[in-house]
Amino acid sequence: MNTEKHYTNPSAGILILTRMSDKGKQILLQHRGDTKMLPNVWDCISGHVERGESVRQTIVREAMEEIDISISEDDLTFVGITHLRLDEEISYYNFFFTSDTYQGTPKILEPSKHDDLAWFDLTDLPQMADQIAENRLEAIMQLESGIFYNDVNF
Repeated sequence: MNTEKHYTNPSAGILILTRMSDKGKQILLQHRGDTKMLPNVWDCISGHVERGESVRQTIVREAMEEIDISISEDDLTFVGITHLRLDEEISYYNFFFTSDTYQGTPKILEPSKHDDLAWFDLTDLPQMADQIAENRLEAIMQLESGIFYNDVNF
């Protein structure tokens, strides 16, 4: 069994941060550099749920650690979950929340992990399908359709 720290509590909180522009709804994505997990793709703000921490607390912490914004747990809306089978012994859960309310100006705080940060129009995302972490794109595309559940590799 894989004993890496992030598999001791096999779940992540993922923030789909949105805003409105004159073209419609946009989403903030950060580009992951040459990282161990999900290298060289666009990703949402995300992080592993630490022991004793709720998923909402994870997202609040990660938003501050990764992009220097403050967000309230009360401003997070649950939108879905993916259940991934990483191998025969490990299942992993991604909990997706969305918000368009935050304080601060997003900026990269972890340049060893992220090399770009940008707002994208939701209508342009399907063209980037091979450039976004797969289950993140699925979650973003289902954002307007209500709560979703997806299981992968079962």
